[in-house]
Amino acid sequence: MTAGHDGTPENDDPFGYLYRAEDGTEQPAAPRNTHNQVQRVGERRSPQQGGYGYPQPQQQPPPQQQPYGYEQGQGGQGQGQAPYGGQPQYTRQQPQHAPAQPGDGGGRRGAGPGRGGGDTSNRKGLLIGAIAVVAAVAIGIAFAMTNSSGKDKDTDSKPTSAPVSSAPPSTQGTPSVTTSPFSSDKVDASTFALAGGAALSTEWPGANAAGGKYVDHLGQAGAGATWTVTVPEDGDYTFFVSYGNAGPDATLSLAVNGKLRTTPVKLKNYGSYTDWSKAWNNTTYAWVSLKQGDNTLQLSFQQGDTGAVNLDQTWLKQGQVKK
Repeated sequence: MTAGHDGTPENDDPFGYLYRAEDGTEQPAAPRNTHNQVQRVGERRSPQQGGYGYPQPQQQPPPQQQPYGYEQGQGGQGQGQAPYGGQPQYTRQQPQHAPAQPGDGGGRRGAGPGRGGGDTSNRKGLLIGAIAVVAAVAIGIAFAMTNSSGKDKDTDSKPTSAPVSSAPPSTQGTPSVTTSPFSSDKVDASTFALAGGAALSTEWPGANAAGGKYVDHLGQAGAGATWTVTVPEDGDYTFFVSYGNAGPDATLSLAVNGKLRTTPVKLKNYGSYTDWSKAWNNTTYAWVSLKQGDNTLQLSFQQGDTGAVNLDQTWLKQGQVKK
């Protein structure tokens, strides 16, 4: 046996006392480096092999050992010569242990006398593994929630298309534009073209024409008044005449576009008036056929006509109407 740098013999196992016999000699089958051997978990040694968890047979307190640095048999405790001419080494008393009791250590590897431990490292490993699993699950849940919220945002940000109507298209046709029948404004007779002695007068007040002017002297042969009017289309129209008559019923001949009609226009005294200033607002009409564009309507006193009237206003309405 050779000494190390610190005076300790090389390869000397400080725990060698664990496998020495009762007489202090080493067991032949126990190498000094048994603490480096690997034992599988759960493997037990036989009682003959000894080891942790098995009591030593009738173990007695070990004898006093020689201090490190002395050969066997060279002096007793605290005596002898120091190796290599050095100073004597202090004697190290090997610790004495009480014999292990049956059942101590629970048969588990690494458990010392009187302790039931030995699996602390295993418990720590299980604890660390459980913590790692919980952390992984928490990270997975957080990742899933983040992706889910992102999808919701994408879904919300996408524009939604307008609902498509499944109703069939309407079969109703486009309503045609209807125009109201043509109706001219009332025109003062004082604006007409006069002939044959007809003349304007304001002698009798109450006329509807502007300034109270009306056409007088229509009771003599050849006297007449002509109105030029424009209509939108060919067709029948109604010619209205407003006049004043405080004498007997009268008539005037009507010529349309220069053509004299055989039936005269009747201008009766509907109110049986005797005062010319109060005989206004009498109205008569005649149905005529006109062409699109300009047309002439002439009222004149012809042979066969009777009476005399004061001509106030005239107007047209499309169609054959009475009002």
